[in-house]
Amino acid sequence: MPLLLAVDIATRVLGALEHHGYPVLFWSLLINNVGVPVPAESVLLTAAGLAKDGHFRLPLVYLTGVAAAVMGDNAGFLLGRHLGREVLAHRFSLLLTPKRIASLDRLLARWGAGAIFVVRFVPGVSTVSAVLAGSSDLPWTKYLLGNFSGALAWVAWICTLGYYGSEWGERLKPIWSGVHRATWVTLAVLIVLALAGKIFLKRRAGAASRQ
Repeated sequence: MPLLLAVDIATRVLGALEHHGYPVLFWSLLINNVGVPVPAESVLLTAAGLAKDGHFRLPLVYLTGVAAAVMGDNAGFLLGRHLGREVLAHRFSLLLTPKRIASLDRLLARWGAGAIFVVRFVPGVSTVSAVLAGSSDLPWTKYLLGNFSGALAWVAWICTLGYYGSEWGERLKPIWSGVHRATWVTLAVLIVLALAGKIFLKRRAGAASRQ
């Protein structure tokens, strides 16, 4: 997807979130987990941040996020099982790149349901993991276990970042400001030392040549 188009979609979705609320949150996460590249993390982060200002209720944001993620993933899984790997790779070649397919296959072969839990936290791969898992030999019961537990943890993590992120940012400002100043002071000292060393070596070389 071209960068400008992706930015335009993200802007429109985030704008609609403030005006239409939970339905936009639900459908954004659902279709993202089916395999459509909608900015699910940004939508969930924004909704959780708006909950801090009273525009949403955080428990409802969490429950909506989990429900949408699980339903979308399982719809994607059924789509992948119905179409099969070759059809998917042909029809969705822009999303299902050989690199993504190989990465998920390695994870599934080694970890099974645990891989489904892990890829939930991997941007890019998480969007296509459901349809790829459906086209693999992984049983649905194992997929559901990894998918549901992964959705619970992932939505909780994103909601926590969105809800407390601004507060953490304010608390960290003095620290980052101190680090910033210390970095510039250190850089200035290093530059002065480097120049002094260069002058010293140049004068020493000149003195040696005169002897």
